[in-house]
Amino acid sequence: MITIAKKGYYIMSVLTAATLLSACNGSKGTAGRNSFEIGEYDRALSKFSKAYSSEKNRYTKGEYAFYLAECYRIKGMNKKAATNYNRAIRAKFDRADAQLRMADCLRATGDFEGAREAYLLYQNKNSTSLLARNGLASCDLAEPMWKYMNEYDYKNAPDSGYIMSLAKQFNSKFSDYSPAFVGDDYDIVYFTSMRLPKKHKRTNRVTGQGNSTIYISRLDGRDNWTYPEPLEEPFSSQIDDGTPSLTPDGKVMYFTRCPYDPEQQNTAQCFEIKRSGGRWSDPVRVIPGGDSTMMVAHPAISPDGNTLYFVSDAAGGIGGKDIYKTEKGTDGKWTKAENLGAIVNTQGDEMFPYVRSNGTLYFSSNGHPGYGGLDIYKAEMNENGNHVVSNLGVPINSFGDDFGIVFAGNREEGFLSSNRANAKGVDNIYSFVMPEVVLMLEGSVRGNDGGVPQKSFVRIIGDDGSNNKIRLGDDGKFGQRINPGTEYIILCGAKGYINKKLTLSTKGKSRSETVRLDAVLDKQ
Repeated sequence: MITIAKKGYYIMSVLTAATLLSACNGSKGTAGRNSFEIGEYDRALSKFSKAYSSEKNRYTKGEYAFYLAECYRIKGMNKKAATNYNRAIRAKFDRADAQLRMADCLRATGDFEGAREAYLLYQNKNSTSLLARNGLASCDLAEPMWKYMNEYDYKNAPDSGYIMSLAKQFNSKFSDYSPAFVGDDYDIVYFTSMRLPKKHKRTNRVTGQGNSTIYISRLDGRDNWTYPEPLEEPFSSQIDDGTPSLTPDGKVMYFTRCPYDPEQQNTAQCFEIKRSGGRWSDPVRVIPGGDSTMMVAHPAISPDGNTLYFVSDAAGGIGGKDIYKTEKGTDGKWTKAENLGAIVNTQGDEMFPYVRSNGTLYFSSNGHPGYGGLDIYKAEMNENGNHVVSNLGVPINSFGDDFGIVFAGNREEGFLSSNRANAKGVDNIYSFVMPEVVLMLEGSVRGNDGGVPQKSFVRIIGDDGSNNKIRLGDDGKFGQRINPGTEYIILCGAKGYINKKLTLSTKGKSRSETVRLDAVLDKQ
């Protein structure tokens, strides 16, 4: 079965399932292969576990260990994945980037020494691999933060300035992820959930959870989020639907739907659906350039509703899964898909694009240097029209998978998805907010003789256009609120004294604080 799971549906990042599984022998191995080949990873995990336990041949046992590792990795269970990759390598079944994937999993579990060793071993055989190079850089980035992040209590705001908390109102014991605001009041949220509906106990063969379904929650009169409910028809818990993205007016939604055929691999599809008069229209498939064979997943509509960003593994891309865009013509048809290029996309996977109201593109990647798994990045255009990609830092990112970010307009708050601190790889929705940064300037003006000059003043001039003159008290002291992200020139003077010019920068300050500045004036 195909799922909306973040690991990428039925598609492997490096080799196709058919290539990977061509060597499986025996009835138990064949049963695991059949499930794995069509993306039923949870079911394949059970079958390969039985095959591994009963197998006597060392090489074949290593082969089963490799596919167990693949299943665990796809399910987000990095520790078990790393153990089984190691078993496969020791049994000489070192195939399909097992060393590289083991390194990624070791890094995600905090074993940086083991991760570096595995990256270097892989790099010795694949000298041009950017993934190995970026993996080593990621170890250097993540290791100093390991202890801090494992002790993080979500009440502190480290380098990014954001404070995070678990959005308990949206979460269940199953995976909940990819939130999206509806409209510009930010009081309605859609999100994807794999929770099992009431009286429905049959689990998804890919994830071992329920099918992906889009749920809705609203803010009530007391500013509490209501209990999530699934969207009504044409949505159904019997179909894998998820990763919603809406136009600013909330009237048009794009989402991923994954059809299921137990006999073959299937392609994730994107649909457009409209809401009018309290009813949903019939879904209309989005087909960029008329290519119905192309995987189109994780849609993100631009603020003007004319550009759709999405994820695909189309031939000719940069890496495993890349981010593309397509434009909507006046005839309602979508143009040929355009790859965003090698600055945004890497040899790894880029997924879950999101376009903020100011036009900035956000996405998740395991190919750029990061802290572990999928990290969230933003891509901003420079003066030359090229993307500049930057990691959002801690605590937005963690050593797990972090993805599916959404902002409440231009406010520095919103929601994101993460499986941090979850050994079973279950995703939860977190809220984040950057508290208002209040900066105060306090200081004094004194003469070089130690006295308080008469008729002294302070003028504060900022590159944000501010220009304020402050009269001082009889004690020569002053106080003034200043703005973040600003370069200031501060002129201090008094009758009979030589004026003094000082500089002050508040750029990069993400916490409230009081800045102290004292000026000593020389007599004329």
